Amino acid sequence: MKKFIFFRNDRLGDFLILTSIIKSIKKRYKDSHITVLCSDLNHNLVKKYKIIDKIYIYKKNISLIKKIFLLNKISKNNYYASFAVDGKSFSNLCNFFIKAKYKLGLVYNYKLFNLWFSKPNFLYKYFVFDKFESFTSKEDLEKIEHLPSKLINLGNFFKLNIKPQNKYYFEINQKVESNFKRYYLNNIKKKYILIHFDEKWKDINSVENELFDNLIDFQKKINSKVVITSFNNKFTYFANLKRKILRMNSNKNFILIENSNLSFFERLIKHSACAISCHSGFLVQIAGFNSTMLIDIIDKQDYKWYSSWKPKNTIHKFIFKSNYNKGIRINKIFDNLSSEIKKLKNF
Repeated sequence: MKKFIFFRNDRLGDFLILTSIIKSIKKRYKDSHITVLCSDLNHNLVKKYKIIDKIYIYKKNISLIKKIFLLNKISKNNYYASFAVDGKSFSNLCNFFIKAKYKLGLVYNYKLFNLWFSKPNFLYKYFVFDKFESFTSKEDLEKIEHLPSKLINLGNFFKLNIKPQNKYYFEINQKVESNFKRYYLNNIKKKYILIHFDEKWKDINSVENELFDNLIDFQKKINSKVVITSFNNKFTYFANLKRKILRMNSNKNFILIENSNLSFFERLIKHSACAISCHSGFLVQIAGFNSTMLIDIIDKQDYKWYSSWKPKNTIHKFIFKSNYNKGIRINKIFDNLSSEIKKLKNF
């Protein structure tokens, strides 16, 4: 049996980028055993994957004793290969101590006093990893570095023949698929645009008071149903929007879906004509599984950073919510959204 361990102690979208590698390993090595060290943030996603055999959960605020205990449990195994790709200190520590025939990793570079440094340190970088890729931190990024391609390069160390255009992998639950079809036929019934609202919307210029009116105008311009999604969104801007949407009982052009499970949310993204968010990681990367068109609303200064994470097998557009330090009003943002959507084929 060949044991592989992946360190992905971060968020949902970060894990999805690895799924084509994990799936390809399972296909190439029939006796493979996959372990993932995940976070409490992405555990609910990771545990859905039947191709993953063992899961360790790392919680940032656990005591030193619990960290040592977890490190000991992980390091007792003999691995064929380890992938330390999340840049987290605990993951790098585990990767240093575990026994693995091959150690692969992602080295995060950063600049200090105008000099380049790497994390992990120089000795770890060149004498622990059998293969590594470098990735620059957000604050110091000077050009687009496509992270999914770098991770695929690590996976192809094992001759997996994965290409950047390959889809990510998500396990479809047939019961969820049936429930979605029933919900679609009963409630949605036609082509729709999905807009996901989260914390990244709250700093948009005039969002508190003008979101609802601009959303109404947007729907009229594109002449399509709008499905609104959110998860545990407690911000004032969304409370205002929700209250006004719920008052429009007779308006069937808007559907509000809150706190759906990940599998149902994936189906909503899959069947949308276009999915819009302020770079929601799960939404963006699940589009890489479904080849769904998506539009990211981002700050202009973050363009290179978010371009470094985009899936390569779908149409991915960016719209700016600020021009560096100057915020862009919400009516202008929705004008740009409607213009991009009208460019879609067969829309």
